[in-house]
Amino acid sequence: MSAAASTRLSIAAEGPPSRWWGWLRVLVLAALLGSVAWAVAGTLHWPIVGDAPLLHYVCFLMDHGKLPYRDVFDMDMPGTYALEWAAIHVLGPGALAWRFADFALVAVIGGAMVVIALPVDWLAGAFAGAMFALIHFRDGPTHTGQRDLMMTAMLLPACALLFWAARRADVSKSRRGAPAALVGCGALLGMATIIKPDGVLFALAMAAMLAVLLRSVRRPWRGSVLLVAAGYALPLLLSAAWLRRHGALAAFVATCRGIVPYHASLGRPSLASLAVGSFPSVLMAITLPAIPVYVALRPWKSWEGKVLAVCTGLGAVHYILQGKGFPYHRYPVEAFLLLLCFLVLFPALRRGDWVRWPALLGVLLGACFLAPVSAQIACHYDWRNQEFNQMLAADLTQLGGQRLQNKVQCIDNTAGCPNTLYNLQLVQATGYLYSCYMLQPQPARFQDAYRAGFWRAMQANPPEVIVVSDQDCFTMHRSFEILTRWPQFDGLLQSQYTLVAQRTPPQRVGWWRKPAVPFSYRIYVRKAGAGPV
Repeated sequence: MSAAASTRLSIAAEGPPSRWWGWLRVLVLAALLGSVAWAVAGTLHWPIVGDAPLLHYVCFLMDHGKLPYRDVFDMDMPGTYALEWAAIHVLGPGALAWRFADFALVAVIGGAMVVIALPVDWLAGAFAGAMFALIHFRDGPTHTGQRDLMMTAMLLPACALLFWAARRADVSKSRRGAPAALVGCGALLGMATIIKPDGVLFALAMAAMLAVLLRSVRRPWRGSVLLVAAGYALPLLLSAAWLRRHGALAAFVATCRGIVPYHASLGRPSLASLAVGSFPSVLMAITLPAIPVYVALRPWKSWEGKVLAVCTGLGAVHYILQGKGFPYHRYPVEAFLLLLCFLVLFPALRRGDWVRWPALLGVLLGACFLAPVSAQIACHYDWRNQEFNQMLAADLTQLGGQRLQNKVQCIDNTAGCPNTLYNLQLVQATGYLYSCYMLQPQPARFQDAYRAGFWRAMQANPPEVIVVSDQDCFTMHRSFEILTRWPQFDGLLQSQYTLVAQRTPPQRVGWWRKPAVPFSYRIYVRKAGAGPV
């Protein structure tokens, strides 16, 4: 491979460290450790809310003989279920175990950042990892264990392994250990792809840039790229083999052609709105001082610098492709961008020219203001409010509890019904989890197909109890009028079911930055002697 100077991200510092350099490092490290510890302690008791309960519930259904795509109709990819299932069975099914799983994902990302930053300054990687963790925590409990966080926890270690392989060859002039690192890099990129399909963009970019590097120094490149490709193929082949063994491969293909594109088409803001939401204030405050330093130091001249810049750009593409504007969709771009920022800010602090001043501003702003403020924001969420789940659990227990196995059906998304069934260990009557796909205001071919499938499942196993929430997918709107969007189903509720309860929790929900109006739910019980659906 090339010489270290052209391969590694190495930014020269002018002259020996100043006397204040050591004290600044101590201050930065203390501020970061204190902020992260504060945020961890303040978020330790977060409940499982948001999307995570749905994934937990699918894993629960898997343990009861049902399979995604074939029996449970969901748009998540196999890698998501694999990681979620592993976390539940290794750490435990409860909320505290899920917090530790979330902490583990963040720690993996931070550790990979430290490895990547070693030629420059390990503290730059640690700073980037800590700030990423704090930004993630400040997003709130609904963002724990999100698929984009899982994906980021694959991409950063993949990048670290790629760099490690290149660096080892630089130092030892041998390939010892490099093949295993390249296979590991590919396997992690494959895992990222079976979590979010656009992980393939990162895989293609890293493989292409590896080939460019090797060709530029007149070294064989096909073997190394094939090692990455072999590792990349492994998770995909294992997923396909598992699905085929359980007769779900065709159903998975149908899901990729049906639910996945339909989900992608819903709730899409304008491109201008996406652009405005792409840079939260905390990220902008770090990036702005780093921009002139980045331009002055030109880290893109090295191969590693080019790889990080490309991955940052692909993270932005990933955010745009999602088309939803959710904060967790920024996690890949945030991780690579934060790493790039601190990789130029730290060496700039030891230079004697003007770049030390924006670098000092960026580092002190991050350590002494943004880090503790982010920790304070993370700790302010009202995680104790579980009134929806508690009230619904009490109602379902009164209606029969465990006698409702395979006899209760949620018409909900993330308001709390699947979470309640998970806590009560109740298997739902059908494998249809999302009212989002059946109660959209605009007609669509897939919505008709989804409704037809749900109707057939209801005919095969009419639920004794139906729980309907007033959540309107991708909006903050709350109304049971969403049922009128499907007159056939609304008529079924009116003719064959009795409304026995409608409840609204008394307190606002504090899972978001601003407390929101709570979700309400209705419980319908099937009338005695009701005919077939």
